[in-house]
Amino acid sequence: MTRLIVSACTFAFFAAAASAQAPATLGKTTLPPEAAKRTLVKAQINADTARAIVDACVDYSKANNQTVAIFVLAPNGDIVDSHMMDGVLPIGAETGLLKAKTVLYARSSSRAVAERFNTVDGRIIRLDLGRASGLAYYFVGGGLPIVVEDQLIGAVGVGGGNADEQCAHAALTKVLGPQPPLPPPATPTQGRGRGGQQH
Repeated sequence: MTRLIVSACTFAFFAAAASAQAPATLGKTTLPPEAAKRTLVKAQINADTARAIVDACVDYSKANNQTVAIFVLAPNGDIVDSHMMDGVLPIGAETGLLKAKTVLYARSSSRAVAERFNTVDGRIIRLDLGRASGLAYYFVGGGLPIVVEDQLIGAVGVGGGNADEQCAHAALTKVLGPQPPLPPPATPTQGRGRGGQQH
């Protein structure tokens, strides 16, 4: 019960901070002109914004007594920033990255992908899709698109904790401003590995 109250208070803090700020703009969150000219890409999350999202997710996780791995990817799948907190198991790091890649491949949250393809057959036929490009489906919540002014500028994936999707959402809200609300929580057995632990 105490953990639930702390989690609710932490979310309220992040939400209040976000509501006090103006929504982020592409000019502030994407590559500056000189970098865009060099890479021939403009609508990609910049390093400062990616780092702010990672730091916000770490703050959320510390406040909720969990350890996670966070990945922020560019739309082409490159890692712009990442962090692995002390105590994260290797599977947490791997799944955090896979969740972010799922977002890029499906253009939706990794939980939405899991809910859309919720049968064994539906998932098996999609497991090999995108492997050649380094993108693939991973059917667990914790990955969210990073959208600014209706443009996908990247993806965030969080793995290893018990509130991965909430961590990603709170971080995006704190850094970018109000985000679409998350759907209601899944049942205790959905999106979890053995022992009820999310990955």
